[in-house]
Amino acid sequence: MTTLDSPRGTAAAPAGTCTHRILVRLPNWVGDLVMAVPAVDALRAGRPDAYLVGMAQPGHLELARRIVSFDEVTEAPSGTGISRAVSIWRVVQKLRRQPPEAAALLAPSFESALTARLAGIPVRVGHSTDARASLLTEVVPVVANRHRSDDYLEVVSRLGANDDQPQGRLALSAEDRQWGAHFVAGFGWPADAQLIFVNPAAAKTPRAWSADRFCRLVESCADRHARTYLLVHEHPPFQAPTAWTTHPEIGVVAGVTLVQLAAILDRCALYVGNDSGPMHLAAALGVPTVGIYGSSIPSLTSPFRGPAPHVAVSASLQCAPCRERFFSECPSPPTADGRPPCLDQVTIEMVAMAVDRLLSRP
Repeated sequence: MTTLDSPRGTAAAPAGTCTHRILVRLPNWVGDLVMAVPAVDALRAGRPDAYLVGMAQPGHLELARRIVSFDEVTEAPSGTGISRAVSIWRVVQKLRRQPPEAAALLAPSFESALTARLAGIPVRVGHSTDARASLLTEVVPVVANRHRSDDYLEVVSRLGANDDQPQGRLALSAEDRQWGAHFVAGFGWPADAQLIFVNPAAAKTPRAWSADRFCRLVESCADRHARTYLLVHEHPPFQAPTAWTTHPEIGVVAGVTLVQLAAILDRCALYVGNDSGPMHLAAALGVPTVGIYGSSIPSLTSPFRGPAPHVAVSASLQCAPCRERFFSECPSPPTADGRPPCLDQVTIEMVAMAVDRLLSRP
């Protein structure tokens, strides 16, 4: 384990005076970013003397600022081609002005290791992914079939993290919560309404359960559960039916930021949807979740040790998890709407039963 010569048990000092700065480069996907929060909390628990600087993609900055263990959050390189090279150099110059003594590179990319190396950070810890081992001072082996959050915890453990009870905390501000309350109130539903957030969206169409099945599930839930109202995330590849604009128990959420999405989720009694970023956001806010898994499996990417219950719905095919090279390596052809068999075999009744199970809890 890499050791850093620093006292323990002291409060974090202001940015301009602390000599024990540690950079935490967060992953580039929302779900992975949230799964990395327990590692950030564990690092804070083990290194109360350090000033923790989070680095996140531009679109994730405001969400990363809701991670309570960070003292500061800064922007990661972005763009493509020449603009990316310029962005990397700009970030390097900024890091050199107040150089961290160590970097926990939770993002698995070559660029994250290169940026830390060019910035002159003396201790650089990360996984041996993306041909970047030569840029690291300590390489953490990739372990097969290990939960993503455990991967991140292994990286920060080399910098003195204490992961006895990693929390994975996101803290919304009073303004965030007020915005969420105002947004939900706009639907005119009763103040004591039980809200279910339904997320048919995913980064890739083959990772998203059938849009038609989501529509039927939403309408079924509205019929099956009294005083229950549903908020549906309209985001590619899902488009809400026109009829829902006037449905008295269904509201559509579209065009919101990640923090606004979190503020809406925070007001819900249940999340139902694909294995994607919003599921992890909901779990980090203490919302019970029903996750639909196809090519991914719960043992690797489910919400991590959270206080809220999680029910995984999966066809549990033996080929999962796969490399998601749809459909060059998938043994079966896609369905008419572009879904793989692992998602096609997840039925509406399977998901509805999971919803019933969590809603029946006290």
